[in-house]
Amino acid sequence: MVVVVAFASSAVVVAVASTQANGLPSFTNGYQKWPKLNRKPFTRCGPPCAHSGVKNVYASKRKVGKRYPNGAVIVKTIVRPGTKYVGQFAVMRKVKGRWRFVEYERASPTARYTVLGQGQLCTSCHVMAKSNDYVFTKR
Repeated sequence: MVVVVAFASSAVVVAVASTQANGLPSFTNGYQKWPKLNRKPFTRCGPPCAHSGVKNVYASKRKVGKRYPNGAVIVKTIVRPGTKYVGQFAVMRKVKGRWRFVEYERASPTARYTVLGQGQLCTSCHVMAKSNDYVFTKR
């Protein structure tokens, strides 16, 4: 586990990120056992499509009414065309009523994941799924 702590000089800002050896956040541990939001792996996505390949989507918590509760984590695994391993790993985590987005990638099945994109880049697309709590995949 790696713990990163950052401090800003004028105001105290502490960011703690706990990661697994593979580079993914520890709060995604065990995602394979979470309920899957799609019935079977899918490849289709409408424009725009940031995640080309074979996808599966998992949720750590079920919706309460029309929204996911605080603490919910949604993971999308993507096997890119021409590969046989999860090369992209997109994560949504709901904190204080708002989603935080981070997408990771790796170049081989044994490589460590690194951040590909996050924040506004992801939000600008997910706003199109606002009526489904910003989650594209429906059960």
